[in-house]
Amino acid sequence: MAQKKDALGKGLGAIFSDLLDNETGRKTSVNSCGIEELRPNRYQPRKNFNDEDQKKLVASVKQSGIIQPIVVRKADSGYEIIAGERRWRAAQVAGLKDVPIVIRKATDLEAAQLSLIENIQREELNPLEEADAYVTLMEKFNLSQESISAQVGKDRSTIANTIRLLKLPTNAKTALVEKKITSGHARCLLALISQEDQMAVLEIILKRGINVRETEKLITKFKQKPEGKKQVVAKDRFMVDLEKSLTAKCMARVHINGSANKGTLEIAYNSMDELNRLARYLLDEL
Repeated sequence: MAQKKDALGKGLGAIFSDLLDNETGRKTSVNSCGIEELRPNRYQPRKNFNDEDQKKLVASVKQSGIIQPIVVRKADSGYEIIAGERRWRAAQVAGLKDVPIVIRKATDLEAAQLSLIENIQREELNPLEEADAYVTLMEKFNLSQESISAQVGKDRSTIANTIRLLKLPTNAKTALVEKKITSGHARCLLALISQEDQMAVLEIILKRGINVRETEKLITKFKQKPEGKKQVVAKDRFMVDLEKSLTAKCMARVHINGSANKGTLEIAYNSMDELNRLARYLLDEL
């Protein structure tokens, strides 16, 4: 495990150890191919390729070309990129016709892992893209968080906390991707059970620009708020009478949530026999 973690941050040569000839120490020969022969990695975790860094890369490629080869594997037609999709996209914008490639044999799992590792190395993923990548490795390839930890060189708890970010409400996810809040802020929000409270705290963070420590204190206050102070909306008389009539008819407690136009109808039961009785009654009535 330690060896895997040490590889992180030393460049692709440390990850793609088989790109070196073990006997001579010479690098595998670099080929070139038409830019149209390449296709993106189906497991590419990165979704956004239009940031400032990408624009700088395009400018660099226009001036100096692609210095580091794109790592690929053979596909049914052409090649699938394992690592270097940013460079390939930049080459297209820069108007290059051919790009340097290194062909590597890799399984789907290896392609997914190496694409994730390269992006983590270069700090190119936003937290949600990283979380999605971990989930892909877990669900599609049945990897445990411990196994992923060994591959990417991050603690298991860090991976678990990153995955938890996917539970954020949509507005909080957007703020995180747009870097209006940090992962620290986002983890604080997850300490609140109610999405209502999460959104309320998010609004305060965005308006006041408070840091993570201040957010933690704010959330502590939210948790200490006494329960039961929510405004109770009285039901109209018709709904109350209807509940009583339905309760008598079904011989079970009936509760109406909502208004006369929209809502839900709840029927309570206390045993399997009672559930079967209610089911038979309702089915006979339909």
